[in-house]
Amino acid sequence: MLPLSSARARVVALVLAGACLLGADFSRPDPATLTLGTTTEVEIRQRFGPPYGQSTAQVGNRQVTTLQYTYAEMRSTVVPVRAMTFTFHEGRLVGFDYSSSFVVDETAFDESVAKKIKRGETTRAEVLALAGRPTGQFIYPSLQAPTPGRRAYVYGYSRSERLPSDLTIETTNKVLTIAFDDHDVVVEYSLVITSISKPLRPAPNALHPPNGGRS
Repeated sequence: MLPLSSARARVVALVLAGACLLGADFSRPDPATLTLGTTTEVEIRQRFGPPYGQSTAQVGNRQVTTLQYTYAEMRSTVVPVRAMTFTFHEGRLVGFDYSSSFVVDETAFDESVAKKIKRGETTRAEVLALAGRPTGQFIYPSLQAPTPGRRAYVYGYSRSERLPSDLTIETTNKVLTIAFDDHDVVVEYSLVITSISKPLRPAPNALHPPNGGRS
């Protein structure tokens, strides 16, 4: 099974922690301005600023670094989130991903597309025709494309809702990852749908308001 995006899982954890506002807002980058194997980590940092988080992982004997950018708003019911990640090997971009549950640029997709994909038959062009533009693209070495010569597309969406009645956050994640061989034919794909419920963390000073709660 292809891996669930660890960066997206991190975003969910942060939202479930009850952040009212997380990170600086940003917009979806044009994939044409990101060149896998060429764009550098220095260029990304200059363009988007310091990341909210950073992590490392091993792909075989190669180390990759992922920069994580996140923005969330705690609203009355829906908790919209934007998440953007960039993965590098030896300072060069090997993958990027973007997901959003904001109405203006949400990345929701039809998971039934997975039923139409056939290993060893469906081509990359056919996947694009079925599912549209992916939210993420990866090449070797990355967790999504751990084999030389392969490329992966990612379609990701996460939606969180706040339930005032019992002070909980419910989050649903959908991630479709599709790997292609060097002939652009599907060799592996994975659709992961998860639902998480967690108590909402009280806001700062909720338990101990200023002046003991006196006006």
